[in-house]
Amino acid sequence: DRGLTGLTVLMGGGRKWFLPASTPGSERSDKTSYAFSATDLHTSEIVKRWGAAPGKINKERDLLGDFQSAGFRYAADKKSLDAIDASKTDRLLGLFSYSNMNVALDKIDGRRHKLKGIGGRVVDDFGLPDQPMLDEMTVKALAVLERQKNGFVLMVEGASIDKQAHNMDTERWLLDTIEFDRATRVAQAFAQRRADTLVIVTADHECAGAALIGGSMVTDARLQELVREGGITNVRDNVVGIYEKAGFPKYRIAADGYPETTDIDYRLLVGYGANSDRFEDWRTNVKPLQDAQQPFVKTEPLSAYPASPMARDKEGKYLVTGQVPGGSAAHTATDIPLSAFGPGAWAFTGVMDNTDVFFKLAQAAIKGAVVPAGLMLKPVAGQRKP
Repeated sequence: DRGLTGLTVLMGGGRKWFLPASTPGSERSDKTSYAFSATDLHTSEIVKRWGAAPGKINKERDLLGDFQSAGFRYAADKKSLDAIDASKTDRLLGLFSYSNMNVALDKIDGRRHKLKGIGGRVVDDFGLPDQPMLDEMTVKALAVLERQKNGFVLMVEGASIDKQAHNMDTERWLLDTIEFDRATRVAQAFAQRRADTLVIVTADHECAGAALIGGSMVTDARLQELVREGGITNVRDNVVGIYEKAGFPKYRIAADGYPETTDIDYRLLVGYGANSDRFEDWRTNVKPLQDAQQPFVKTEPLSAYPASPMARDKEGKYLVTGQVPGGSAAHTATDIPLSAFGPGAWAFTGVMDNTDVFFKLAQAAIKGAVVPAGLMLKPVAGQRKP
């Protein structure tokens, strides 16, 4: 299908959708959740352009083999990704997990403990421990795509920032944001050495109404004592410092670019404005929540992971009553930032509807760098025109 889509590089999780249904770990079936009708225009377009009739699914099709037969180099883990020579690669497929990839906190934790010869971490439990970081995937993707004669469009998503915000798992979405920032720096460095690359950083929405609400007034050792004693007075009133009472955090950055630990003295404290009920003690959750999309989620050890925020260890924590029903934080209508770097970046200045972004991207790609008339700066006497 590449001739119809132009797909050249695809990396992430989701290996279960590429395996034949009879292969362990696959979740392929001959059914689809897309309810197309025979009169639906979308259906006719799919039949016409893709040559696939509605409901025509071969669940035993070996998509991994088909991709490789079509010229894609395949990477199943970081080691095999590192071994691929981008200068000799036209197409690249990387599938590093059956479902969602591990988040940055757990990947970093696994790497650090592997260096010490310690196993049994979260990444081991989820079955595929040797997963690349988002910036590492971005480096390889750009190295392959740079060889395209007619340019390219690359989308790099920090998808689990949203997922972990839904879970109100603060440290996990914070470290995933750092991971995304590192990938952004890779893209910006690529654009800085070229004159033809536009980098856009944005999101589709905010999640959970996350906000910095203050800083801890106590050391981590004291926080652990208060948690052992438990209760809202100990864990909230004696910990949460606002305004001048907020402590100042001092995170130490390790050689891998991430904090040595997220459980520091006088830590940053995050609250939520669109959260469901949860228990809080301000410390890092040792385990993430279950990934319901993992094929082996109902078997040990994954079945022992908490299934929801309210199923986490409650000892010493206090209940934070949610603003929304259910077991997950919700998306909000909070404005989201949009940053642009490179030719055409001027078009992304100011406040805009998110639906405008697509058209501005198309304009930059097709017509080049265009400065909207309303954004043209008037030169000050003695200055050159921009």
